[in-house]
Amino acid sequence: MAVTIVPNAALQGMADFDKVFVWVLRGNGRAIRFYERLGFRFDGNSQTLDLGGEATVLRMVLNRNPEGG
Repeated sequence: MAVTIVPNAALQGMADFDKVFVWVLRGNGRAIRFYERLGFRFDGNSQTLDLGGEATVLRMVLNRNPEGG
């Protein structure tokens, strides 16, 4: 239950934003599933970062106002 309460409380604190973005490491299935359960979807953006070696991060977005963009 705490796994759901904490993110929902955090998202409620961002209620004034139409879109919320997060970045996840490619291949981090656990994080991806976590954000997908909250309604986030991939938007096609990615970046390669140097985190002691190359790592690709993928952007996910929660669109709270799909009609408005």
